[in-house]
Amino acid sequence: MSPFEALKYEFGTLSQLASLLRMKETALYQWVKRGQIPIKHVKKIEDLSQGRLTAQILRPDLFGGN
Repeated sequence: MSPFEALKYEFGTLSQLASLLRMKETALYQWVKRGQIPIKHVKKIEDLSQGRLTAQILRPDLFGGN
């Protein structure tokens, strides 16, 4: 499962995640376009998912995920 599939599975839609992060939805679609979640948002997403989405899942390129 890709990091973006995991986000959608956890939060339903990127729009809902954008709301939780207090960001514009278009910013999240830029993440998708670039193909990665900015490192500065990883911890907040981990917290919002109550640890279900880890840094390894969100940024396997940096944290050595599966």
